[in-house]
Amino acid sequence: MKESFDLLFSPEWSVLPGKAGMITSQYGAYLTFEAKEAGQLTLTFMEAYPDLTFTLTVDGQDKEKVLANDDRLAIELPDGKHEYVLTLDQWATGQVAFWQTGLVIEDLAWSGKTALRPKLPGAFDEKSPYLTFVGDSIVAGEAMVGASHDEHQPTQSFPALVAKELNRPLNRIAYGGTGLTTAAPFQEPKAIDALWRVGQDVPRRRVVTKQVVVAYGLNDGNYGADASDFAFGLRVYLLELVKRFHGAHFYLLTPWTGAFTDIFEAEAARFDCFTVIETKDWDIQTRPHHPGPKDHQKIAKKLMTYLKEEN
Repeated sequence: MKESFDLLFSPEWSVLPGKAGMITSQYGAYLTFEAKEAGQLTLTFMEAYPDLTFTLTVDGQDKEKVLANDDRLAIELPDGKHEYVLTLDQWATGQVAFWQTGLVIEDLAWSGKTALRPKLPGAFDEKSPYLTFVGDSIVAGEAMVGASHDEHQPTQSFPALVAKELNRPLNRIAYGGTGLTTAAPFQEPKAIDALWRVGQDVPRRRVVTKQVVVAYGLNDGNYGADASDFAFGLRVYLLELVKRFHGAHFYLLTPWTGAFTDIFEAEAARFDCFTVIETKDWDIQTRPHHPGPKDHQKIAKKLMTYLKEEN
């Protein structure tokens, strides 16, 4: 993989330590670039990841789902100047295994005569700050479409919709089943660990971000966390957020169920960089299925009013 190709990868990807390649543990991780001509884009993976699926977006519109063949994904891009986004939807693995092993692209090849042009800002570009979203499976856009509600669609999730509307590059840190207490069903990755790493021993790339949207607490509440445990978990996490995204403003979405709202207000009041957004009256149902595309559109529309004020 040529060094310049690193610039095509979103912050959810990190350079594989000690080896050539890029690694992620995040559904919704993406590559984005501009091509001026027809050609074949080929990704070569470290291994054959079963049912590995991406969404190809062309000039801002989702065009098709593309499925890897063994350890390769080859896409024929049309002639003409176009902007592309290739977003990781899912593959047949459990979340803990995904975090522990990661998904690795070992090589990226482009057959066109003109080099692909990166569309993402540099890591420390103050003029084009990333819009960051942190949270659980709903933030990741997991299990939101299809009759069985088992298909991930991160390109249609509310973080992607908001970033597109505000014309901001997207940075997403979101893992299903996670929370801020031991009551959450998944404890790997822990919320604080995910802020700093994309795997057990893989540092997460840092980027400039001025607005961070946080959606935690739903899994804690649904699985029996008591108020004192959640208050302690939230207090520790808010301190870590400030450390990780120093200088940013944070928007804390309370759980869609209305749980822990008073705790969010009390803990956020210790700082001047947090805005608590109560979401109970948004009428977002999370059981027995995750919110669907229409609900994500509703969330995006509601959230946009807060972010535009500071944009």
